Amino acid sequence: MLTYKAWLLKFIDVDLPIGDIAKDVAFDKDFPNTKDYDIILEYLTTAGSADSFMRVFEYSYKMYYESTQK
Repeated sequence: MLTYKAWLLKFIDVDLPIGDIAKDVAFDKDFPNTKDYDIILEYLTTAGSADSFMRVFEYSYKMYYESTQK
């Protein structure tokens, strides 16, 4: 199954907030390469991610989950 990170990186050239976090994730060598929401959330919380980043993460994770459950 496609991980959240791999899915998100498809948006790296999109000029929207999802593209912005895709760029951040691309440069973060420690970002978890998993589909597990809880692992990613814990990583972002521990890293002290900004509220704006967290809002886009929450929204994009829902999109990821819905698009990969087919």
